[in-house]
Amino acid sequence: MTAHPLRGRFSRHLRATGLLSETRLVIAAISGGADSTALLHLLAPECRERGITLVGCHVAHGIRPRTGNLDARAAADHAAALGLSFALRPFSALELRKHGESLEAAARRIRYESFLALREELGPGALVATGHTRNDQAETVLLNLERHLGRSRGGIRERRADGVIRPLLPFSRNELRHFLAFEGLTFREDESNLERRFARNRIRLEVLPALEARWPGVTERLARAGARYTERLERQDALLGSLIPSFEGPFPRSLFRELPEETLGRLLVRATGTRGKVPGRAQILKVLARLRGDQPGVRESLGGLRVAANSRFVRLT
Repeated sequence: MTAHPLRGRFSRHLRATGLLSETRLVIAAISGGADSTALLHLLAPECRERGITLVGCHVAHGIRPRTGNLDARAAADHAAALGLSFALRPFSALELRKHGESLEAAARRIRYESFLALREELGPGALVATGHTRNDQAETVLLNLERHLGRSRGGIRERRADGVIRPLLPFSRNELRHFLAFEGLTFREDESNLERRFARNRIRLEVLPALEARWPGVTERLARAGARYTERLERQDALLGSLIPSFEGPFPRSLFRELPEETLGRLLVRATGTRGKVPGRAQILKVLARLRGDQPGVRESLGGLRVAANSRFVRLT
């Protein structure tokens, strides 16, 4: 049977990005849904060709016990069909969520903690591959804008410092479903994806379709914009990381006279984001104007924190 064109495109993408270079083991995060099922079946021959061990892993959050068990079974069956090892990591999001944390956020946090814990168990050099797509990238851009997080977050990163990679970011959900149909592969539908009370679902089911109807191709354009903005933020973070030991401070006052305004704005966003709220543009510009001025002592509020500066250092408390 002729191979589906997506296999060739996926292989070329891996070669171009080097996502699988210098690794000996990849953990594929499998939910049982369409995107992660496609990821597993696309990765399997690529890993075999490179001599990389591929392991499937399903993290069960316990929110939907009956259907959740079916999801886990589907994930295990796909791994078995490919002759792969499989790990099941169950937990209760209801019991483990933190005070003030939504159930959705708790499930996501613990899911990543579980994948990364397995990565640690399996030894150095392992990667965790997730099934995020071009659609997820566009949704994330809109979600961050809705939450006013655009100043502190771009889109989805293709490669994270903790070993998480997203090999499917250039590909759309429709492309992956076409691939699954072509290959005769089944997948599970998560009914919670239809619940509009979740912000991401509302964007997926209502906002993006409306934008696509008005401006065809907007999903792809949003995804590209998110990727470019993420790269820009990463360059700024790398520059700042070479100049300061951490975003906790204190920061040399001289930096606020030497660095460009955009980079300094990023510094203030990162410094406040871990302990306070992400400040608005007007607030950042006001604080920067004072820190870049000649006045030795400066005191201002920023994102719920206090900025205190003298002629030598800037502190946020």
